[in-house]
Amino acid sequence: MRKKGWLVFGLGGLMLILGLRWASSSQTRGAGAQITLENARDKLVKELYKGQLERRALFAAPQIRTKGSRIADWRNPAKLSVDDDSWFFFVDEHPGANWEHPAKYVLVNKISGAVRSAAAKTPPLEMLEMKGMNPEAVSQLGIMKKNFEMAAKVTTLKRVPLARKQKAYAVLVSGGWNASSNYGRYWKDLSFIYKTLKDKFGYTDSEIIVLYASGSHSPSGDLDGDGAADIDDSATKANLTTAMNFVKDNIPADGKFFFYSTNHGGQEVENTQEAVLYLWGEWIADQEFAALTKNIRCSEAIYVMEQCFSGGMMDDILGAQTYPCSNPKVCIMTAANFNEPSWGCDTEGEYDEYVYHWVSAVNGKTPAGAAVNADSNGDGKVSMKEAHEYAKNNDSRNEHPTSGSCIGPACDSVLNRPLLIKR
Repeated sequence: MRKKGWLVFGLGGLMLILGLRWASSSQTRGAGAQITLENARDKLVKELYKGQLERRALFAAPQIRTKGSRIADWRNPAKLSVDDDSWFFFVDEHPGANWEHPAKYVLVNKISGAVRSAAAKTPPLEMLEMKGMNPEAVSQLGIMKKNFEMAAKVTTLKRVPLARKQKAYAVLVSGGWNASSNYGRYWKDLSFIYKTLKDKFGYTDSEIIVLYASGSHSPSGDLDGDGAADIDDSATKANLTTAMNFVKDNIPADGKFFFYSTNHGGQEVENTQEAVLYLWGEWIADQEFAALTKNIRCSEAIYVMEQCFSGGMMDDILGAQTYPCSNPKVCIMTAANFNEPSWGCDTEGEYDEYVYHWVSAVNGKTPAGAAVNADSNGDGKVSMKEAHEYAKNNDSRNEHPTSGSCIGPACDSVLNRPLLIKR
């Protein structure tokens, strides 16, 4: 009986030991297994988009993001925290739009495949290190790398000094945020309006202040091809403040002021009219910019803004003026409403949609030289009403250009009192 008991115990113990070893081995194999980047992509597309990315651009970090790490966006160094080792993806919902616009940060657990997404409005800072996972993303990465090359330092051309006490001043701004997001179309937007101000309306180099990105552009900083540098400085908040104060100190009561911005914009407070204009690695809020405009006293002040959510800048600029609002009479035109992004051109070339048509209207021709007639009343000049209506009617992107003015004792519509960019 004792031998039989030992035999039973021995067999049972052996089975128990083997069972424990099998379980341990199974757990070890499970812990070591992980889904591939491609499998993670497929799970993301299936769960979030029912298997169809359509026109979205999908990017992936090539290496696993480890537990405890953080993913930074433009304004938040800890936009997304990684709870478990995961594959990280970025989905651009509207390729071709300026930032901010709808996007997603997505984590796919490397073992379970669980998908976690977070709404986003700007790309991650590691954007250039990511991999394109569909043709749209590959195309966008190519554009971003080209953007990066344009930020290379170049031999500085001789800049024409600014002239004091002139009757006309223009401030042109494009921040771009960083090298990869500083799209080539922003430079072309600036070049088109710069040439128009000079050739059509008689502005001189010394009356136009250009704040662009980091202050350099490859292959040169020459916007109009005359051999002189046209960039005055980088597009920072400090430099924008200096530029606006220079205009304030030098423009006469019968002078004309023109402000033009392109590149990215956002909302300081989501779903409100609290807007921001992105600069180079920073931003200026609508109330801050409005404070810079309030002391510019002249005959007329015209603001054209291309950036996303640009319509949200309007109420602050108009509200900052001293009433009755006759010095200056203010006209504001924006590419987008306060709650939507703006877009690059779809068919017209490497420009932004609204300002391409707006500048073509006041210039009387496109950048390629095709004639444009926006003079709807036939009086021989293109008013701000006419320029805005022409751009609005020819804008084929999903944006809604807006306009507003401040004339007389109240803020009236610009459609009632067209203004001219004329000296």
